[in-house]
Amino acid sequence: MRFHTHDRTPKTKMAKSAKAMLAVGFGLIFALFVFVAMVCYLCTNSIAPAVLILTPVFVLAILFTMVQKDMAKAFVEINNDTITVVDYYFGIKKEKSFLIHDIANAEIMIGYSMRVRGYRYSNGGCSYIVIRDNNGKYLFKIICVPETKQFFEKYFNRY
Repeated sequence: MRFHTHDRTPKTKMAKSAKAMLAVGFGLIFALFVFVAMVCYLCTNSIAPAVLILTPVFVLAILFTMVQKDMAKAFVEINNDTITVVDYYFGIKKEKSFLIHDIANAEIMIGYSMRVRGYRYSNGGCSYIVIRDNNGKYLFKIICVPETKQFFEKYFNRY
């Protein structure tokens, strides 16, 4: 059984109209920065202010895109007694494996809690199931949706 760490299993598809609105919104924001950069260039007759304005925008866009792709690829796979957790951090694959018997406790936490490690959605309605071992050591997290909640509910508050 395979669960996506940050999305429902199976993943929900975004409507084409929503994708189009997001693309138009990001395009307008980017166009605003380009416009400001062009005004700076025309006022100073130097490209330096334009570069100073656009460089952080490009860097942030690249980082945001990379984090979103990493979160989309992350998953938790359960085969018999083995749990394999695959996370990506800046494109680098991190894989952890342990036995299902290692799970001692599971609790639901809000996404913006500092006790939820790694990449996470921290918007208002998003929560994660945080899995810990007998010593209270963090093992992994998975988004709290009905499918995952049903699978891990036997581990809630077992201390």
